[in-house]
Amino acid sequence: MKRILTALLAGLFVLMTFAACSDSKVNSGNDANPSQTTQGQTPGATDAEGEEETRKFLDDMPETMDFQGRTVKFIATEGSNGNITELSIRAEENSGDVVEDAVFNRNLTVCDRLNVAIELVDLFTDFSGCNEPLRTAVKSGTSDFDIAGTYQYYGIVVAAEGILFNLNNKTRFPYNDFEREYWGTQYMKSMSYDGNSYYWATGDMALRYTGGMYVTYVNSTLFTNYYNDVNLYSVVDEGEWTVDKVSEYASGVYQDLNGNGSKDSSDLYGFILQSNDLTDGFAAGCMVDFSSRDENGLPYLTLDNEHTYTFWEKYYALMFENPGTMLNPSTDDSVTSMTNFSAGQFMMTCNKLYQSAIYLREMEDNFYILPLPKLDVAQDHYNTRIHDSCTLFGVPITVSDTECISATLEALASESAKVVTPAYYEVALKVKFTRDSDSGRMIELVHENVNIDFAAQWSNKIGNINHFFRGRADAKDTAIASSIAKNKKVWDKSMEKLFSQLEKASEND
Repeated sequence: MKRILTALLAGLFVLMTFAACSDSKVNSGNDANPSQTTQGQTPGATDAEGEEETRKFLDDMPETMDFQGRTVKFIATEGSNGNITELSIRAEENSGDVVEDAVFNRNLTVCDRLNVAIELVDLFTDFSGCNEPLRTAVKSGTSDFDIAGTYQYYGIVVAAEGILFNLNNKTRFPYNDFEREYWGTQYMKSMSYDGNSYYWATGDMALRYTGGMYVTYVNSTLFTNYYNDVNLYSVVDEGEWTVDKVSEYASGVYQDLNGNGSKDSSDLYGFILQSNDLTDGFAAGCMVDFSSRDENGLPYLTLDNEHTYTFWEKYYALMFENPGTMLNPSTDDSVTSMTNFSAGQFMMTCNKLYQSAIYLREMEDNFYILPLPKLDVAQDHYNTRIHDSCTLFGVPITVSDTECISATLEALASESAKVVTPAYYEVALKVKFTRDSDSGRMIELVHENVNIDFAAQWSNKIGNINHFFRGRADAKDTAIASSIAKNKKVWDKSMEKLFSQLEKASEND
């Protein structure tokens, strides 16, 4: 991905000069016939004289295809704290915003290439909003849409109901190559029960995939005031950015800003945490896995181990025993913590990468973006996880002409890697919303180490296992081993039931 982004960044600004389709419907007038097109050359191929030739597209589909102006209709669930699920699909005009313009011109290119129209027919603010339309479409045998863009945590469940196509079925979806770099291949394989049935797809065409990674934010102005002899980037580079190091730095920072003689939410702290999704992210940074795969590639639960206990001991101490930590109410959903971090009240916090564009745009103090801390220096690498609001794209089994849908998904994904991801990742996040080149380098490090597992992704069907640590934090529970043991029976039964449902769903493949 890093190689692609670097090579394509300059081309992004050329593409920004193109005209594009208008309103929510994007159309084209391409007259090419898919049966008369020629397969493009492999990216990076050389001609007889040894000069490198450049492909127009990253995928291996024919460069021009003709689906006779067919309208490809989407529905989507709007994401919280940043409406980027909708933007992943539709941008109505060239607005001057680098990301919106990239999406706009991507759609133009795809529509011209395939002779299709792209239309967002419905947008839901309810996080499970796509679920009922999908069920209704299959029950009635009709569909007013072709593709649903759903909120992962709430929407993933319908894949177990046998109402979505397996997108990895080459007969129905001949153009999709999910091993390509513009798909979230590892994410999709982890989400798959058997590693091959992909009822949901995600990757570069989903901005909540690109920006949903957890990172650490550091107010570098405050940090320098307290630790002017420490180079945090060197700490990261030397592999020493750990929970213990975070705890050490946090412990030395506290000020009673309102002068009332007691610690409260108005004071200055070294670290701000929450017992909701920030806890999920912190566990991911420490490589706590809820499940693994057996010798047959099937998932099984693996939370009950010494690694988990060590994580909880360190994390509990940071939350409740560190004098420089404030624990924000879990109901806040990051709004207050990120707003007050931006205002200079907290030195460090963890959150999703896309929050920088929402909350830190006008931040007066300088800030760093770093990886999540490791459990300890023995951990092989820094790690992160994509937030469970990641947008997943699925196709109900009532949709006809899946060849067109296959081509549209592949074209949108590959063109997103070429145009949208560089705009969002290289320009908006690494330039516009960070303050130095090293933060950009840190984002690359985060991007290279994304880990997710089956049980965490399917948490909504497995007794909310991914939220286990949230509940233990709210309860101030130090007896983590016994709490895992109490839940294990429910989790195991839920896994068995889910396996049975997914096996049945695969019969429709």
